[in-house]
Amino acid sequence: MKKIVVTGGNGFIGSNLVNFLLNKKYFVINIDKNKYSKRSYLLRNKKPKNYKFYNLDINSKKIFNIFSKFKPDAIFNLAAETHVDRSIETPKDFIDSNILGTFNILE
Repeated sequence: MKKIVVTGGNGFIGSNLVNFLLNKKYFVINIDKNKYSKRSYLLRNKKPKNYKFYNLDINSKKIFNIFSKFKPDAIFNLAAETHVDRSIETPKDFIDSNILGTFNILE
């Protein structure tokens, strides 16, 4: 069974991707810090065996342990700060997540 990491898998787009991949019988590792969505779209009342969730920021060094443990075949990076109005109020959050977080995954 192929293993797929989805970061930001609890948001609207990410949760739909997670559900799609689970239906296609992939093993899905969802990494989300739950800042906005808090699983509002995802897996209501389901606990599939081919799914693992980590409540984690993509800037965390723990992400490397997850990658080492599962050795994923692919990574979908959908983790990001959203809402342009928030970027004006707190631009550092956007730089940390959207730029540095992506860089952390690539490393």
